[in-house]
Amino acid sequence: MVTKAIFLSVLILLFFKAEIDAQQLTILHTNDLHSKLTGYGPESDYTPLEINNDNTLGGFSRMAAIIGFYKQKAPEQTLVVDAGDFLMGSLFHIPEQETGFQLNLMKKMGYDYVTLGNHEFEFGSGVLAKIINAAQKSGGHPKIVASNLVFSKRNEDDQLQHLFENGTILPYEVFQKNGLKIGIFGLIGIDAASVAPASKPVAFADPFKTAAKTAKYLKKVEKVDIIILLSHAGIVNDEKTGAFTGEDFKIAKKAPEIDIIIGAHTHIRTPEFIRQGKTYIVQTGSYGAEMGKIELNYANGKISDFKFELLPVDDKIKGDEIVQHEIDSYISFINKTCLEPAHLKYTETIGKTAFDLTIDFEKLRESNLGPFIADATKYYLEETGNPVDVSLVAAGTIRENMVAGKSGLITPADAFRVMSLGSGKDDFPGYPLAVIYITGREMKDLAEAVLMLQKKGGDGYLYSSGLEIVSNPKKGFLKKVQQVKINGQPIDLSKKNTQLYAVSANTYLLSFIGRIKKMSFGLLKVEPKDKSGIPVTDIFNQLADADNNRDGIQETKEWIALIEYIRSFQKNGDGIPEIPLEYQQSKM
Repeated sequence: MVTKAIFLSVLILLFFKAEIDAQQLTILHTNDLHSKLTGYGPESDYTPLEINNDNTLGGFSRMAAIIGFYKQKAPEQTLVVDAGDFLMGSLFHIPEQETGFQLNLMKKMGYDYVTLGNHEFEFGSGVLAKIINAAQKSGGHPKIVASNLVFSKRNEDDQLQHLFENGTILPYEVFQKNGLKIGIFGLIGIDAASVAPASKPVAFADPFKTAAKTAKYLKKVEKVDIIILLSHAGIVNDEKTGAFTGEDFKIAKKAPEIDIIIGAHTHIRTPEFIRQGKTYIVQTGSYGAEMGKIELNYANGKISDFKFELLPVDDKIKGDEIVQHEIDSYISFINKTCLEPAHLKYTETIGKTAFDLTIDFEKLRESNLGPFIADATKYYLEETGNPVDVSLVAAGTIRENMVAGKSGLITPADAFRVMSLGSGKDDFPGYPLAVIYITGREMKDLAEAVLMLQKKGGDGYLYSSGLEIVSNPKKGFLKKVQQVKINGQPIDLSKKNTQLYAVSANTYLLSFIGRIKKMSFGLLKVEPKDKSGIPVTDIFNQLADADNNRDGIQETKEWIALIEYIRSFQKNGDGIPEIPLEYQQSKM
């Protein structure tokens, strides 16, 4: 009996020793923040330093409070990371190359590592390098890991290449946390790279080969305990089965040494962790509405316990006062440097809505926001002396919903977040609008392309104003268009019709119009022309001018079109223009 009791005691002691020896790690993570420093929702509702009185989600001061709680509770075992696209999506990103404000703020909040997404390259590698350098001068930034950047021999990317060569940007890093030896690296996936045209001449190496090579090195040479990948590649929902699939699964198969993939790019929310082999895969959605929290134990050479949850970032959390003070001060800076030239103020009321204007990529046809934007650009061009027959908007350039919230009030900040991508040649934010001219026959081919893209869905789904397509879905490939109406009137679709019709869109979308022939295997042809019918080789020569009385081209922008369209509506009893109820339902 004594021997048995001693044996049991030894087992118990060994069990508790294993528990004591187990090393714990807490990882807080975000992805696709898109500069939503003041949250996701109406600016006028957001009260981060008060609780239980707004419906706005996210916000950096609230995130800072969460990070601060865990880092104060267990600083030796808490790691904070972001998987890319932390920039680009609000008025805050405009002065970044001069200030580096957001990257510096993320360091102050407690972020340890970030990787680069496709939107960090929105304005080119040179501007990205300036942002990073500006953040360094302002007090630093989280460490940046990016393993599959490929630099050219041309000098256009020398600034970013220099940051890679001097160790400011790292391919990977090995560090100690709570006694654990951890290897971390980041990369951009194939789809993300394909939608980063401004990154050139910077290119991106094959993410699967890069992941396999880096993970193997970290495990066999550096002999790390845990490998973490910040992957700006992502996962998607399979339309037929509802199961998750995508590039992160392929990465996990090609690089089984990776323990944790923290994903981004696809804006997917994983309520629970996903397993591919021994690799855990997680993602938090987007815009900082939730933060991911991983808690794990490491014992006997492996992860022995892995827990994952999404932490709501809402008004139940009182924001960090210091962080919010910095954000408020920066808003004053944005007012002075960016908005005053456009006679706008960050928090001014431009209108009101009693309902949400939204876009759901699972139900694109049901969107009321897409048609609203198309109507707004058509109206704005008319008002600025650039009348067009048709206005087009691509779903992929619509970045945020316009939600009513509690007050229904709309500010310039709300309007900008809806159409926040790109810039023109005037250094003012937003893709500029341009106008091309096409024939009646080409309008028919354009209509066929619109139907094809709408059936395909995704970023290329097109909304229009002034264009009505009468189709027969039973007809063959690219023969479905039976009639095209412009502003309610049928037009002649034959080659005999030499009349030119004005079509507008932002420069990003119009740059793809000439590719319709290739996309349709040569069956459709739309050749952009100027007002005289001469083929256009540079879309920027077709920019719409907002003020013909001033020298040069005063670029028109979609987000400004939204503001002016909202201001044109009938005022309610409070003297505020209100979006008509006719937009509550989709016009599609």
